[in-house]
Amino acid sequence: MTRVHTGPTERPSMPEAAPRRGVASRFWRGGTQTRVHHAARPKPNLLATLREWHKRLGLFAFFFMGWLGFSGFLINQSAGWGYDTVRIDWGWVMALYGLHPEPPRTGFNAGDHWLAVTSDYTLLDAQPLNERIEEPIGFVAGGGLDRPLLFVATSSSVIMLTPDGGLYDELRSPILPVSNVRRIGQTEDGAIAVQDLDAYQSGDSGDSWQPIDPLKVTWSTTEAIPDPERELLMPYSRPSVSLEHVLVDAHSGRLFGNFGAWVINFVGFAAIGLSISGIWMWWRIRSNRRKVSR
Repeated sequence: MTRVHTGPTERPSMPEAAPRRGVASRFWRGGTQTRVHHAARPKPNLLATLREWHKRLGLFAFFFMGWLGFSGFLINQSAGWGYDTVRIDWGWVMALYGLHPEPPRTGFNAGDHWLAVTSDYTLLDAQPLNERIEEPIGFVAGGGLDRPLLFVATSSSVIMLTPDGGLYDELRSPILPVSNVRRIGQTEDGAIAVQDLDAYQSGDSGDSWQPIDPLKVTWSTTEAIPDPERELLMPYSRPSVSLEHVLVDAHSGRLFGNFGAWVINFVGFAAIGLSISGIWMWWRIRSNRRKVSR
């Protein structure tokens, strides 16, 4: 019997696969290392860049444009809604304006009474009058022991007050012998006197008037208010501004100084950029659609 030796069966060799596109092979120490090349990203065109910046500017300007529209509406309604007469004295708002409480340093003195004026009040003995007196020019005490009165002169009238600040009467021409009051004073015997070109006195609280030599009258002038009296004026000396003024400054950004104004300026530039980029994108998209449809 013949023994037949059968060797190892050789398998037919398979052809090597062709390298795929985008895949590079190289041998390294007997092995094969595969390196994959990623496709290059397409370069962004002008339209895509404009789109991206259009979104960013839109997000930045969204809040500010909303505020500008809302505040502009309130400003337009200011007169009808009374914002031009409403005054606010909030501490943090006054700090933005750089305003701080400052009692008046001068006022008018008549006997034991002091008359002082702040931006919002006319104060008699550190108490506000019911109605503010615009620009008083003098202050004297008169009347009798049974009816003491205080006389406050303005350029066109003499206002008579009770010692507690109540309004008693107001004298104007023709009851006053002058149409314009330049100053008010008091004679040695306690009569009140007023002067425009000529001076007149009244010993019966303004019911009748007689001419008098101006040199015989002690005219009322402003005096320095003592420090204790100034301390009493502090609660009524807080500065204030109208609500309309605050809205206008907030609308323009000037409420926050130059920085706020430049922020609003930048918002304006952003709005211009949004309009230009929006028109450009609309035109490019419209042009591309026309090319495709042809």
